[in-house]
Amino acid sequence: MTAYAVTAQFYDAMAGDQRAAVDLEIAEALKGLSTEGHPVVDVGAGTGLTTRVIAAALPDAEILAVEPDPAMRPALMTRLWSDPDLRQRVSILPMSLFAAPLPPVISAAVASASLVHFDPQQREELWALLSSRLSPAGRAVLEIQSPSAEDAPETRVASARVGRVDYECWASAQRLDAARQRWRMSYISRMDGAEIDRQSTDYECWAISSEGVLAEARAFGLRGFGKGSLVVLEPS
Repeated sequence: MTAYAVTAQFYDAMAGDQRAAVDLEIAEALKGLSTEGHPVVDVGAGTGLTTRVIAAALPDAEILAVEPDPAMRPALMTRLWSDPDLRQRVSILPMSLFAAPLPPVISAAVASASLVHFDPQQREELWALLSSRLSPAGRAVLEIQSPSAEDAPETRVASARVGRVDYECWASAQRLDAARQRWRMSYISRMDGAEIDRQSTDYECWAISSEGVLAEARAFGLRGFGKGSLVVLEPS
């Protein structure tokens, strides 16, 4: 079973309201970026929600959608195939970022809801990759989801209705150490008030703050700033 085998079928329905504010921040962070013929990398493209945001913000850009989890890629392919513009501009790379056949120069990288899956060593590899491949005018846009590792009580974080079925997502977190959390996500489906399905899954995630990202990236020649839920990095 892959990490998103449970989550994938509920992801779009549960992410809609949660992602709206972050999507606006990402679009604003990409405003005015010149892609200069170099592609944008969507790091952990998931079902393609952020891919669509990038495509709208940068209507002339080629996009490389990197998504290692096979449970998420069917929805990503369906989203791209159903949109003639995205079908022409977006390529799905079905592997980890570090195994992906990226070109020597990229104009941008966007990591939305994915930085928490990079452990400290992988983050160093990420900063090195960005430092070596970002064009001089390029930028990286990173979402900060877990600034610190804390316990979190179970809370309903999203809900949606499809037909007569109501869906809820409940989340809780257990602090494992100063840098790690284990999140439990539970998805409950009810029809006419009666529960018809309940599924849960766990994720181990790595916490890092905006300040932590800026300090780590600075050592690799990247400068930047935090704004809202994001950190934006640029070559020094």
